[in-house]
Amino acid sequence: MNIDDQCNDLRAREEPFVLATVVAYKSPQSAKPGSKAIIKPDGSMIGWIGGGCVQPIVLREAKQALQTGSPKLLTISPDEPRDDWKGVQSFRMTCEGGGSLEIYLEPFLPKPQLVVVGTSPVAEIVAQLGTLLDFKVVTDSDFSSIRDRINESSYVVVATMGNRDEEGLLAVIGTRPKYLGLVASKKKSEALFEYVRETGASDEDIAVITCPAGIEIGSETLPEIALSVMAEIVRVRRASGEPQLAVENVATDPICGMTVDIERARYTSVVDGQTIYFCCLRCKETFDRPQITQITQIGRTSV
Repeated sequence: MNIDDQCNDLRAREEPFVLATVVAYKSPQSAKPGSKAIIKPDGSMIGWIGGGCVQPIVLREAKQALQTGSPKLLTISPDEPRDDWKGVQSFRMTCEGGGSLEIYLEPFLPKPQLVVVGTSPVAEIVAQLGTLLDFKVVTDSDFSSIRDRINESSYVVVATMGNRDEEGLLAVIGTRPKYLGLVASKKKSEALFEYVRETGASDEDIAVITCPAGIEIGSETLPEIALSVMAEIVRVRRASGEPQLAVENVATDPICGMTVDIERARYTSVVDGQTIYFCCLRCKETFDRPQITQITQIGRTSV
């Protein structure tokens, strides 16, 4: 199975990944324009876009691309960085192999899931707007499997609006999606909340429900209500779409200056109880030589 087929397979299974594509190079580099690799969230790589000092940079930046959902162009070169370009991230190539690479990272993430509970006109319009806004829309008219399909990344709207309200709310109460909205008046929602309390729902379960669902836009018609609900969901989605990136566990190779992923580092030395990390064996050996020489000289002096 080639890279393109594997990309299609991962997308069909709704698994996140980054496609890294070499778009330009300067010799000597083994990867050429069109070389591709798939990078998964666990850091595993399928394909080839360069080795040595290139891979740690690509793996680290691919991980961040999965977090932000934004593509980026990497330049890895001894030349001057292109910091004046938007969407470009420059890294200094200091390894002895030399050469330059430009690699485009394109993250592929599953569509956000919109779960619509109910068959009311508002529910139908919310589902239509969700499809238009590129959500994966899930509906279930008898509520039998809705709960099993809700996860912490889901956006859930209960819009039964007088048709099996109790069953619709019971189908989702106790879940913890990213957004849980109920389309109902204050009086109606109070009665529904009292009902689900009697069936065992906690105050915490009820507190996560946004009611009435939707932002205030002066809605009067059913399509306007649906629009206000989707506007609120979009606002919640975008507000959480730029996560704070975790501090990377990295070190700097003291010989070549490259960034080294500590968890994946193969080459290390210990000096005065401190671990030093290297990108390759040659850098480690270069660093170790003066240490060995110094220790040998001290030993001879003491004799």
